[in-house]
Amino acid sequence: MAVADRYGWHRDELYYLASSRHLSLGYVDYPPITPLLARLDQAIFPGSIPGLRLLTVLAGAAVIVIAALIARELGGGPSAQALAGLAVLISPLFVGANILFQTVSFDQLVWAAVCLLFVRLLRGADPREWLVLGLLFGIGLETKYTIVGLGVAMLVGLIATPARRHLRSRWPWFGFGLAVLLILPNLTWQVGHHWDSVAYTLNHRGNTDGPVFYWVQQLLLAGPQLLAIVVMGVVWLWRREQFRAAAVTIIAVELLFFAAGGKAYYPAPIYPLAYAAGSIWFVEAIRRRWVRRLAVAAAVAVTLVLLPIGLPVLPAQVMADSGIWKARKDFADMYGWPELVQQVTAVYTGLPASDRNSVMILAGNYGEAGALDFYGRGLPLVVSAHLTYYYWAPAHMAPSTVIVLGYPRDYLATFFGQIELAGTIGNAYGLHNEEYGQPIWVCRDPLIPLDQAWPTLKSLD
Repeated sequence: MAVADRYGWHRDELYYLASSRHLSLGYVDYPPITPLLARLDQAIFPGSIPGLRLLTVLAGAAVIVIAALIARELGGGPSAQALAGLAVLISPLFVGANILFQTVSFDQLVWAAVCLLFVRLLRGADPREWLVLGLLFGIGLETKYTIVGLGVAMLVGLIATPARRHLRSRWPWFGFGLAVLLILPNLTWQVGHHWDSVAYTLNHRGNTDGPVFYWVQQLLLAGPQLLAIVVMGVVWLWRREQFRAAAVTIIAVELLFFAAGGKAYYPAPIYPLAYAAGSIWFVEAIRRRWVRRLAVAAAVAVTLVLLPIGLPVLPAQVMADSGIWKARKDFADMYGWPELVQQVTAVYTGLPASDRNSVMILAGNYGEAGALDFYGRGLPLVVSAHLTYYYWAPAHMAPSTVIVLGYPRDYLATFFGQIELAGTIGNAYGLHNEEYGQPIWVCRDPLIPLDQAWPTLKSLD
């Protein structure tokens, strides 16, 4: 929280804020819980960056506690519990994720809670806790669809080990039914919106920079300083028949997303389970306290060295000059939005009075549209055909003049007879994010009304 407002709004956060003003049962690229949380947060902290990010910081803090609780359920003592929490605290994945308001933090929280209940059930807890696990899965499905992968991996873990006896009970199936019941409202939205979330997911399949880099990213996300903890955590679980299903789950979820072409961070919320088991192994294997302390100090030191990549601890100019934003694209995406709006506003105010009688702004992506909605004052209606913004456009659109951001001229020539370059998007720090260098066009003489062209402009990329 000390650096929560050091940099500006991230493009995704502007999109979540826009989504929070259009509450719905579903959205193209995520379920409804995160926009709902943004709506509740903005009612308390309107327009506040640290106010919005407080929710994800709290979610990350909760994962630290849950990791310690998992270690306790596995039989770990206070030292192992503390080490499990510390592993989450210094993990590159969790350090970097929770500074931004995104679905990722809440997804990680649900995964951690599910893993805690799964371990409890494997240890012999009341079978009725499968209902609670089903409830958590339902909440997870309304937060981020990737939790389906965890469910499949858990099923593989149960079937492949003696823990399959749990499946003979009715309670796991009741829990499954409860999860399905909770996702039904979102499925209803999908039916009415052409299953766009499925199309979006298929469009992003394989977006991992290749199979080798998928595994390299696993190492980077889990933390090189924590690699032994992760690997030996899986081994520790495998050697104990009672918890072998958990070991198989960790392996299966990694392989599942790899085979499906998912992004490298999709299976990463499973790490707290591996950290918890690995912490027990570490305490048991390293008897000498000074050796343990030295190893922990070294791991923390590595995290501190890498901290500027995970958190905005550096002043903005230092971050820009150092090139860290090239390693952490999120930092580049947190700058340039006020300048973009100022540039578009200047184009709009420079239009002849005759053009202003019938003008709209067409943004190429949700970041641009979100920034114009958030910062824009006195601007005409902003629309975008990108993801869920596509559905927020009015049914009737026939402007004679359109200010367009980000589209190539050749593409726009299929819709407009006159296209004039009015500006180029930039930012004060020269960060080459997705918007940097993109053109701002003034388009006139539409060949067809914008509302008729709208289905052609629709983008799920």
